Amino acid sequence: RRRGHFQARTPLTMSAFTVTASLASRVASAASTTAPRRAVVVKAGGFSPDKTVGTEPVVFFTDKNGDAKRGTEAEYVAARDSQETYRASTVTGVLPGWAAGAIADSTINYTIQQAFAFKAPEGHVRGTVSGPELMNGRLAMVAFVSAAGAELSSAETVSQQFADAPVAVLFTISCIIFGSLISYQANTEPTAVGPFTAEKEVLNGRCAMVGMGSLLAFETLKHVALL
Repeated sequence: RRRGHFQARTPLTMSAFTVTASLASRVASAASTTAPRRAVVVKAGGFSPDKTVGTEPVVFFTDKNGDAKRGTEAEYVAARDSQETYRASTVTGVLPGWAAGAIADSTINYTIQQAFAFKAPEGHVRGTVSGPELMNGRLAMVAFVSAAGAELSSAETVSQQFADAPVAVLFTISCIIFGSLISYQANTEPTAVGPFTAEKEVLNGRCAMVGMGSLLAFETLKHVALL
């Protein structure tokens, strides 16, 4: 009986051992297949903390969609040649020669004296349009629309309108001049919005200056609102 007892338990013990050995072999097999795969993933990432791809420095640039990209010099050159880049920059401390041309247009800045000169500085994206002409044109467009609208609603002359709210008028003038000055000094190329282009802005500004000047001259002579 006791002997039969031992014979009955022996297969159970062997079965447990077999299951344990099988699980151990599976774990070892999984570990052996995972290790090389993990190593491949690390190599595929490529970008180490010292800003290199392997032994090559990382190049950070922006594609034409405005998304940040990074890669090797060869990858950047390929993207640039396929016209998929917007602007290149590096964070390795050295700007490669092939990337210098990509940001050359953003390094041109003009002084306040040049911005307020009545002759446009050489090389400006606005061409022959000077800073004062651009600022006066924008001021005239805003002033003529505002003054005409106020005259139609209140029958007040421009001088009376200014007397009603001098702080608001001067603040508006300051904002227009300050905003125009920043973009003009930075040599920023204006972006066309539908039919509104840089050329049409200048033309409308010139027309507004003539219109505003005529309005002020009439009201100065007649002492009444034109509209």
